[in-house]
Amino acid sequence: MKTFAYTAYTQEGRAKRGIVVADDANDASARVTALGLLPGEINEQRATKSTVAGTPAAKGWRRSALGRDLLSVFTRQMAVLLSAGLTAEGALEAVQDASPNRQIQTLAAEARAGLLEGAPLSQALGRSGRDLPAFYTAAVQAGENSGELDAVFETLAEYLETAQGDRASLASALLYPAFVTLMAIAVCGVLMVTVAPEIVAMFESSGRPLPPLTVTVLGIVDFIRAQWEGLALGVVAFLVFLTAVSRIPSWRRRRDRLFLRLPLIGRFMRLGASAQYLRTLALVIRSRLPLTEALRHASAVLDVADHRYQAVEAGEALSRGESLSQALTRLEYLHPVARQLMQVGEESARLAPMSERAATLAETWLKTEKKRVIVLLEPLSMIVVGVMVLAIVLSILLPIFDLQSMVGNP
Repeated sequence: MKTFAYTAYTQEGRAKRGIVVADDANDASARVTALGLLPGEINEQRATKSTVAGTPAAKGWRRSALGRDLLSVFTRQMAVLLSAGLTAEGALEAVQDASPNRQIQTLAAEARAGLLEGAPLSQALGRSGRDLPAFYTAAVQAGENSGELDAVFETLAEYLETAQGDRASLASALLYPAFVTLMAIAVCGVLMVTVAPEIVAMFESSGRPLPPLTVTVLGIVDFIRAQWEGLALGVVAFLVFLTAVSRIPSWRRRRDRLFLRLPLIGRFMRLGASAQYLRTLALVIRSRLPLTEALRHASAVLDVADHRYQAVEAGEALSRGESLSQALTRLEYLHPVARQLMQVGEESARLAPMSERAATLAETWLKTEKKRVIVLLEPLSMIVVGVMVLAIVLSILLPIFDLQSMVGNP
């Protein structure tokens, strides 16, 4: 079975797009017709050409990675449908038909096509070309093996929704300082463009020198106005450089090592890696996957190369016969308390619940650190903006006071 993207028309002439699973283009056309639509264009998802008879070849729709927000929505839909008793194929068909988002429709259709070809759900999702996280397909595979696919999707949905909520809370916390900063810059810019030139003209006519603060601020403004093209190019070049650094492995490794040495950023990176690793490990262990596989998938989600290397070493040590607690000592970013919880779970044969506790503890530390930084960031940003506004306002008021004193004392 293959997936086809179609553009069809209703009896009223309205265009409608969707995804259909069929054997070939003719079968896809028949299925679209069965929906009460008039087929206009049908493109095979995995090819660059696929047409209905009588229509010219059209470009196939390029696949794109599914964002975490959309993946969270897809996972929650699957969890609800599977818990209601639907089969995996039936749940995917329902998501495909009901979801208003095109990317979710395509993911469901391609995964359903893989199922109809005989592949298990984990492989069908992995072959969809949507760059799903490694731990995601591993957890689905474990759910298939254990017969608890609905529980696995429920756990995945909770994990993705929690991560999405954390990102949203951080963005909302930074929104107000960013808005105040932009408004302050705009107001100061208007003052320097409209009011400051008038003051300069009055001082030039009087022959009195401008205050040093006013001269400094006006010099900065004049420099920006004269060199704005070069400054804009510099900003663009810097952004391009940052993009290159993030894509070239050797440069990215040097950047990460530099960041890890910084007090605040380094701590954030270590806490984030710890929470990400432990949550993935707990998720896969809960799905009843072997420990070696659990460590392998947990290491794959780490972004920092040094952290990932340590995690791979831990997995290799476990394969050589070391205990899990001994293997985890290679992970420098794991908190000792988290290691102790994992050791207790290993010794008491309660590894799944103890790994959940360790992951929750690491996430709590990360959230606490984020809240502390946000609490400090808001007043610090206000102080910086206040100092900038004060300097610009004083650069305008001081000359006015000097003019008043000159008028009062001729």
